[in-house]
Amino acid sequence: MQIFDDNIQTMARAMTLRSTNQQVIASNIANVDTPGYVARKLDFDASLQAAIAQVDATPIIEDSPESALLLDGNNVDLEGELAQMDRNKMMYRVTAQLLAAKLKQLNAAAQESSA
Repeated sequence: MQIFDDNIQTMARAMTLRSTNQQVIASNIANVDTPGYVARKLDFDASLQAAIAQVDATPIIEDSPESALLLDGNNVDLEGELAQMDRNKMMYRVTAQLLAAKLKQLNAAAQESSA
């Protein structure tokens, strides 16, 4: 018998990937002044699909070609990274709220069945 449905498992995996994404973004921000540093990007959609299929639990993190290289070889766009961090944080919160609501429903159902 499966206690937690696929939605709960997917939300948990998504939260883990959002946390990893936050670390990647924070690393980019920390290296904004590092000569030669190439920004990294987590491919969230591909990583989540792989996690759902349980093909490979390793997040897919690649070099980010989106920003132009500066003269020192660094391509970190600080404003873009901060915007990505805010978006990622918001998506983490939304997923956490959905997961909490789902667990609350399970708890209510368990309370009813034991009564």
